[in-house]
Amino acid sequence: MSVARQLLKKVMTGLLPHDRFLVSGPNSRVTSDGREHSWKEVALTFDDGPHPEWTPDVLDALAEAGWKGTFFVIGDRAAEHPDVLQRIMDEGHALGNHTFTHSDPKRTTTSQFHAEVRRTDELIAKLTGKQTVLMRPPKGHLTPGKFRRLWQGGQTIVLWNVDPEDFAMSNASEPLEWVHTYVPNQGDVILLHDRLPYAATIIRALSNVHGRELRSVTMTDWLSGGRRAPQVQPDRATASG
Repeated sequence: MSVARQLLKKVMTGLLPHDRFLVSGPNSRVTSDGREHSWKEVALTFDDGPHPEWTPDVLDALAEAGWKGTFFVIGDRAAEHPDVLQRIMDEGHALGNHTFTHSDPKRTTTSQFHAEVRRTDELIAKLTGKQTVLMRPPKGHLTPGKFRRLWQGGQTIVLWNVDPEDFAMSNASEPLEWVHTYVPNQGDVILLHDRLPYAATIIRALSNVHGRELRSVTMTDWLSGGRRAPQVQPDRATASG
């Protein structure tokens, strides 16, 4: 991610309400009822699914850890695997919109982009009976026009501040190497991809290495928890979502 985009993200995070634009979660461990939890809350987020093999593996790994995740689904893949989409909901995870085809942001007009967003929102509601306001644009790219239309539609734009780059991993040792170098921060939003085999490996390794100090919650938990506006952690993101 370019320095200019990092700076823009930080400026927008400081100016916009946290229920409409999220890069990271709350940096305080104090909950809405005034209690302070001892662990660090992070949000594991998953793009580009659902996948018939890897998404169930991710769900199994989350269940083993006792954690929750947020799944930003592509509409046409959700239509192909409605049973996986329903399992995500049944197990208490959150769903978000990642457009209908994950079309190239540089080649997608504002009207095309919002048609895909609307189509995916309608599909999620039809298949699950639930609506979502969470939206992650492909690769994290938004033009002013696309941003304005999402804002007018009441969507919450969710980006990330930690990217293990699992899309570039090619063997089972790389996820483990990343986990051992990762230093968790309260409020981290971690970008993973459940169309790939490495997300579940990362979850299991995180649970084994950092399980005593870490909990994964959904983006909806943060939005509904009465938290203060989030603060951007040191940015380790790339445009890979």
